[in-house]
Amino acid sequence: MWAVEVFGRRLFSASADKTIRVWDIDSRRCEHVLEDHTRPVLSLAISEGKLYSGSYDYTIKVWDVGSLQRVKTLTGHTDAVRALAVSEGRLFSGSYDGTVRVWDEGSLNCLEILKGHSGPVRTLVHAAGCMFSGSYDKTVRVWDVATLECKATLTGHTGAVRALVASPDHVFSGSDDTTIKVWDARTLKCVRTLEGHEDNVRVLAVSERYMFSGSWDKTIRVWDLRTLDCVKVLEGHTEAVLALAVGAGCLVSGSYDTTVRFWDLNSFRCTRKCDGHDDAVRVLAAHGGHVFSGSYDGTIGVW
Repeated sequence: MWAVEVFGRRLFSASADKTIRVWDIDSRRCEHVLEDHTRPVLSLAISEGKLYSGSYDYTIKVWDVGSLQRVKTLTGHTDAVRALAVSEGRLFSGSYDGTVRVWDEGSLNCLEILKGHSGPVRTLVHAAGCMFSGSYDKTVRVWDVATLECKATLTGHTGAVRALVASPDHVFSGSDDTTIKVWDARTLKCVRTLEGHEDNVRVLAVSERYMFSGSWDKTIRVWDLRTLDCVKVLEGHTEAVLALAVGAGCLVSGSYDTTVRFWDLNSFRCTRKCDGHDDAVRVLAAHGGHVFSGSYDGTIGVW
């Protein structure tokens, strides 16, 4: 599993087997298999009645979420489509070809090719009217969603930027250099560099009060959104932390150690360690009292 998305009563899962499966959450049954990609499916996004899927086959497929029929294939990227994000009627696709393409959600035409990165684009996040793109070139670029102009190139990381997440005031970038940089979402200035991890920062998540960072050092760090201080280090996983999701009163983490852990957001204690997967837990989604875990073993856990 490379991606999972929840929409209404359905769960969509993207896999290395080149398909997207559509699951009814209540019955746990697979309703449909979307087959059209020719290589692994890496990314998903849902907006305005459409499901977008990005793949190693360099394309983005557009599916109608009601009929589950393919609407269009978006072509132009020359390498894997690793990240998808939607803002203000526009789909942004980040690719290993080093570009971000912008597509109109109505016409599905390509509006612009955003160039400037000198390495693969790994992650996208929207904040304060801008789309932020994180790249293996160690930078984050900031694009105005309306004009599509590059407003800034955020530098300072000394390793690949693998993760981005936004709070109301800040954008956080996690890097292979073991740090997280905090950027003011409006001024685009770096206000703090968060240190403490001993290996690559792989995944970030936010709640109302905290930002969470998962690392190859097997830990999760909890940062106060107001003070930007580290208030807790969550230990217990025996391999790299690959996935994080915030649920009702809890943080959920998935790891290369094949487990899913639940952490209480008040005490920060691990309330449950869940076994069941036979390989790394790669992606998580929390929705409506459930948590869905996608694993390299080809299964989805429902907790």
